[in-house]
Amino acid sequence: MSKTNNKPEIYVFGSKPKEALLVPEIPIAVRNNCQSGQWAIGDTDYGSKCTMTILKFSKFFGNLGQTTNRLWGQLWFVSESGELPQGVVMVTYIKSRSLSDFNRLVASVQARGIEPATGIFIPEYIKHSGQKPDENGVVKPINYYSLKWRWQERTDWSIIDQAAAMLSDEANLSRMIDLESTKKMVCLDNLSPNETADLMAAHTNGNNGSEVLSLNANNNMALPPGNEPLTAALS
Repeated sequence: MSKTNNKPEIYVFGSKPKEALLVPEIPIAVRNNCQSGQWAIGDTDYGSKCTMTILKFSKFFGNLGQTTNRLWGQLWFVSESGELPQGVVMVTYIKSRSLSDFNRLVASVQARGIEPATGIFIPEYIKHSGQKPDENGVVKPINYYSLKWRWQERTDWSIIDQAAAMLSDEANLSRMIDLESTKKMVCLDNLSPNETADLMAAHTNGNNGSEVLSLNANNNMALPPGNEPLTAALS
């Protein structure tokens, strides 16, 4: 404990320096709720609006929540507008239509000779209708949401400066690992297309999540790759 201007101070958690990004020691996992069309952290909803700077992207295959044997996109990001906390690095996961549209957007920006991470990503919830059997096997109509992605060039580059500084610090990179959410997943980033196809086919054909966990432990595929390319792009 110390005193500043005659006021006692204690140091327990520390604080975020000005003009910097905070990387929590325990990742803040943001759930993109496809049933309500809102962002959520735990049981708290944070509305449907958000713009973000994406700091890291990885591909995973496996189980998350009640969804099994799916391809996932892992996004580490900072919210720039909306109700989600700002100035804090968070992580979320996208699948199916949301992932497909995200991939479309990234490729279209890359085709223009631009690194997509230097711009602002704007996800928007789009409502869909479908059918799903209930617990009794009766097929009933349902509504659900997916993310439609837009991208725009930025005019304020201050957050990119902060992102580059944050990504250059190994201590920050070591915190950008979400062990809890990916405990039943395999990271695909370092696999060849054939290895990825074989893995997905094997698990889709009836293998269970324990084998995914075994593969993570034995082959070190659970941890995302380094950030060197993105760090260089943002520098």
